[in-house]
Amino acid sequence: MRLQTLSGVIPPLGTPLDAEGHVDVQGLRRLARYVLDGGVHGVFVNGSMGGFAFLTDAEQIRAIETVVDTVQGRVPVMAGLGELSTTRAVARAREMARLGITHLSVLAPLFYLASQDQLVRYFSEIAASVDLPIVIYDNPVLTQNPIQPETIVRLRAQIPHLVGVKESNQDCVNLQLLLELTRNEEHFTVLTGSEFLIVVGLQMGVKGCVGGVHNLCPRVAVELYEAFLKGDIETAKDRQRVLTEIWQIFRQGGVWSAFEEALRYLGICERAAGEPYVTPLSATECENIRGILARHLPPAKM
Repeated sequence: MRLQTLSGVIPPLGTPLDAEGHVDVQGLRRLARYVLDGGVHGVFVNGSMGGFAFLTDAEQIRAIETVVDTVQGRVPVMAGLGELSTTRAVARAREMARLGITHLSVLAPLFYLASQDQLVRYFSEIAASVDLPIVIYDNPVLTQNPIQPETIVRLRAQIPHLVGVKESNQDCVNLQLLLELTRNEEHFTVLTGSEFLIVVGLQMGVKGCVGGVHNLCPRVAVELYEAFLKGDIETAKDRQRVLTEIWQIFRQGGVWSAFEEALRYLGICERAAGEPYVTPLSATECENIRGILARHLPPAKM
């Protein structure tokens, strides 16, 4: 197994849908091409922003297959796995591993609360079932199962092909401890899942970012990352401010409705949210969203 670590800007792709809630294959191809043209360093399909929770098992597979086929090896493709139990997760992991992805991202189990020992068993059994680099996805707000930095260290010792963690816990003290405990780990990387903490995270030692707003403005995020690598902190901070300004669209009518309106503005698709999260926007909210986007992004010519 090639232990390919991840770095740079890795958008968690939204999943365009048709009127019946099935994957809009052409819309997903347009979105994948849009972020690739923005210079991203990888893509993450079937994650939180991909709305995996409102896709059927078959539609999740369809989304992953579509992205793998569209990317054609240009960048790594990480697929997300979010499940309720080890038995369900192992079966899904094995199915996803056959689709040509380069990495498997695994959330903590959903719904029931788990101890750290239980989390160790959960991730270890999933990792043992597939011959793929594994990235742990820590999103304690949504899963209610935070993964402690010490637990990541335990898992790294047990799983040779654990190559990183996407850290969406916005607690910088937690992030600092995680980075300190893993700083000497070869083939291991920490990615921040917070659009607001990219520059701060890079300064602390993260190697990249995975943010939903990067679907809309991949080039801005790439410019931030490249400026940081060159030591141009002022440009990186400026790009961070732009990202934060664009993120304000999500305050207009809710995350999913705003995301859909932004994708319509870009000419990518009409819908990217499943029920019951489809909510019409007011004319004022639509105007506000398009006004924010127009200040920083021209409508895409797809």
